[in-house]
Amino acid sequence: MLRVLTRSADGSAGIMLGRQPVWCGPDGGSGLAYSHDPSTGTPGVTGSYLAGGSGAQLLAAGGTDLGDLIDTEPWGPGVREALRTAEAAFDWPAMVEFVVERGRLRVIRETPAPLHGAARLSAVAARYELGSLTPAQAVSLVRQQDVEQARSASTETHGLPVAAHGLGVSPGVATGTVVFSAAAAVAAKEDGERPVLVLTESKPQDLPGLLSATAVVTERGGRTAHAAVVARGLGLPAVAALVGGALDSYEACLRTPGGDVLRAGDEVTVDGTTGVLYRGGPSRRQIQHRPAVELPGWLDGALSGLPGISVRVNADSGEDAAAGRALGAAGIGLCRLEHMFLGERQQVLQRVLLSRPGPEMGEDLASIRAFLRAELTDVLVAMDGLPATIRLLDPPRHEFLPDLTERAVASAALDDPSDKDRLGIVRRLHEHNPMLGVRGVRTGVLLPMLTAIQIRALIEATLALRRAGRDPRPELLVPMVSTPEELDFIGDTMADVCAQLGTSRAEAGIPLGAMIETPRAALLASSIARHADFLSLGTNDLTALVWGLSRDDAERHLLPAYQNIGLLAESPFALLDVEAVGELARRVVHDARAVRPGMRLGVCGEQAADAVAVRFFAEAGFDYVSCAPPRVPLARLAAAQAAGCRGADHATATEEEL
Repeated sequence: MLRVLTRSADGSAGIMLGRQPVWCGPDGGSGLAYSHDPSTGTPGVTGSYLAGGSGAQLLAAGGTDLGDLIDTEPWGPGVREALRTAEAAFDWPAMVEFVVERGRLRVIRETPAPLHGAARLSAVAARYELGSLTPAQAVSLVRQQDVEQARSASTETHGLPVAAHGLGVSPGVATGTVVFSAAAAVAAKEDGERPVLVLTESKPQDLPGLLSATAVVTERGGRTAHAAVVARGLGLPAVAALVGGALDSYEACLRTPGGDVLRAGDEVTVDGTTGVLYRGGPSRRQIQHRPAVELPGWLDGALSGLPGISVRVNADSGEDAAAGRALGAAGIGLCRLEHMFLGERQQVLQRVLLSRPGPEMGEDLASIRAFLRAELTDVLVAMDGLPATIRLLDPPRHEFLPDLTERAVASAALDDPSDKDRLGIVRRLHEHNPMLGVRGVRTGVLLPMLTAIQIRALIEATLALRRAGRDPRPELLVPMVSTPEELDFIGDTMADVCAQLGTSRAEAGIPLGAMIETPRAALLASSIARHADFLSLGTNDLTALVWGLSRDDAERHLLPAYQNIGLLAESPFALLDVEAVGELARRVVHDARAVRPGMRLGVCGEQAADAVAVRFFAEAGFDYVSCAPPRVPLARLAAAQAAGCRGADHATATEEEL
């Protein structure tokens, strides 16, 4: 509604609503009333009133709490009745704009209240539980951002000084004290503190620190960087790609664009939704806690009976698997074995990568087999009776090797021949572009013993659970496949392991699939499909390779610059690139099903829970999408809505007005 300030002949303030002048003299005023609290959805009259002021002045300066006036002013019952009538007409919480002229109430406009987050969920729930909405209609009225806002812990940031801006890569807001290493984060949590982990960028070995952190800030990286992926999986607020912020590792501080210095122990607030790092934190009165990850029971029930593309969970532990299952996941779409190599376990893997075949390597491989078997048993038990896709080691080999520079400095100081030998191996294995080097299946081909031990751990865990009367349903996924022969290599290794265990691939009953992450694999989907039991599209790496971009670097400078100039509307890592990556995805479905009708096809990646992407993949013919546990509810919601659950005219009309 157009509002134009005017001045009457007698000097009283006025407001033009549309074409209707409104007079507001000393014995009048303007008000805005809600039938439900717009922040929480709680029933009850709320709003504000400005005596002697116009609607524009009310919006600009605020007014008196309407709750203090509704039962004392003569016009109060009229406002209450207007709200009741409007709510009945809309079948939705109402908002009423009104003025008081010479003590008489005049209603200017009645509209459905614009509710968001927990308030909107509350309003939909009330109508669904009363039976005035069908499950499809109720689901159509819930937006992803409502669930996102309702599930994230929120902290008031108003008035806090901004320390630095960056890229919001995991939603939510949290306050804590700065630490600059994973070890410091672990120690701080043990001391009862709430550490905010600040790193140049995170690596797999930093996972214990991420698990201990309240929030994460990285100088580099983007939405698909290690820190971002892990933070979203854990539900932690995270900011990456700081603009002008620089981490000084020698002084152990973060230098901000404004010249401030943040040191260990300083209090900061991280807003992972807007990508802002604030200095300091709110008072206790400002902190507001909102509902956690789980969907409200009514919405979970409404979704359960609706059609839609299946939603699985990315889970790397039994705990993650159980959490995903509790949120409605139909299985595991991605279990990353690399996340099972933490702490001392990473040292074991490092020794395998640096060793020559011999007794010591045999001991380390046996150790890997034992802890992988235990971890996989937990995962399969948590997902008993549902599919669980287990991916072989995928990250570039260099992520598990010692830092070349640090190793060289240490070797020079020690002057130990054996240490120099290890330095030589590290130099030989060093790669200038490791993301395009030895990773995924390539590591498996170059180190077949490491591949065999991963497969053996999975088969042993599976067979043991079956003997115990359980129903494990693992699927083995091979990452970074570019040729059918690579898949055959893993298949032959799997057959050899089965033979050593006195069984066969058929008896083990573990499907073998290929991860489609390279453009070549997408273009050769028909050939790869002939050698696979299923295919899984990995959108993170496929997007990077289609665009020819480094995911971490591009989101720090290049993509923001392109967006500012107007060359790009959104980062292709934030929203699915339907034109190119999407076209390859459609081709994968068409070509794979042409040679293997009914072949199971899935998608995993950071865009998998996005409503637009879910709709696209459903329409393209994929069977499931997979995402981090906290995003399972969002993906299930998007899947149901993508299936056409808009419902009757009532829901459509209400949605248009809201």
